[in-house]
Amino acid sequence: MITGHDIHKYLGLNSTQDSLGVYVGYQEIDGTTAPTKVGRSKNAQAVQRLRAQGGANWWFVAYFILPTLEATYLVEKAWKSQMKSKNIAKGLQRQTELYDLSPEDAADEMEGLLRSMGYEIRDLVDEIIENDSFQPLIS
Repeated sequence: MITGHDIHKYLGLNSTQDSLGVYVGYQEIDGTTAPTKVGRSKNAQAVQRLRAQGGANWWFVAYFILPTLEATYLVEKAWKSQMKSKNIAKGLQRQTELYDLSPEDAADEMEGLLRSMGYEIRDLVDEIIENDSFQPLIS
């Protein structure tokens, strides 16, 4: 399980430094998982703090690094257009980032979108998991 803190530790960043990208993840509380959330991010630790509220855990399934803040907006816009049929209707909290896809399927779709847009594919979650010497803060 990879957290925003793991991502920043892996990149050698402190909590205020940017880690621009798009992510796929989900909340989990007491063994129950919420729908898949897909969004853009300026800072993985900030996403972690926002999503891990009320006793919930937040887990990143994919975190794709992007070169600029503008790129995060462009990818988010393309994602929302491409995945409109999979978007879960806004609930009381007016969340627009929830999708009726498994986290793994959403990560695959996002990777395909990034490829089609010409971005280099760098998924930090995969890198962290494959790096035998890196120890996540939570195992």
